[in-house]
Amino acid sequence: MRALRPLLIPALFGLILLGIALVTRSGKLARENPGVPINSAMREAMHMMVLPPADEALVNQRYPQTEITSSGLRYIVTAPGDGVTHPQRGEKVAVHYRGNFLDGTYLDDSYKRNGPYIFPAGVASVIPGWDEAVMDMSKGEKRTLIIPYWLAYGEKGVKGHIPEKTTLIFEIELVDVF
Repeated sequence: MRALRPLLIPALFGLILLGIALVTRSGKLARENPGVPINSAMREAMHMMVLPPADEALVNQRYPQTEITSSGLRYIVTAPGDGVTHPQRGEKVAVHYRGNFLDGTYLDDSYKRNGPYIFPAGVASVIPGWDEAVMDMSKGEKRTLIIPYWLAYGEKGVKGHIPEKTTLIFEIELVDVF
């Protein structure tokens, strides 16, 4: 028994970490709607989020008929889905996408990867703009998403890939829900 004592604490610690990882990965404790502010300070901060004036003008010129959600996500439904099959939080979804910067410069797409991108919906495994859009789509639906920086890669962007405060455009299709 004495020989097992030094292993007891690391084993318990490992079990605790495993439990935390499983709960986090499953999304069981995820917020019901991650795009909705949880308190008044967050609500106030979200109202201060506005596109830079040059981006706003370009978006209004190129996409004049967008729907705008309370979080600031803009979208255009380009093809309706089946209207029935909507993802539930944590369900895996397969999406095809093509992403560009607002000026039209190519960013990334799933077509060059020879298959759709698969991820669990609504559990913050992708940028917030994608999560919000996908949770509202039905199987087969296609949308053009205009994702402001606060729902994409934030104020800092991704060094060497995405500049700070960058608005992104995605053509996205919800291929399957499983």
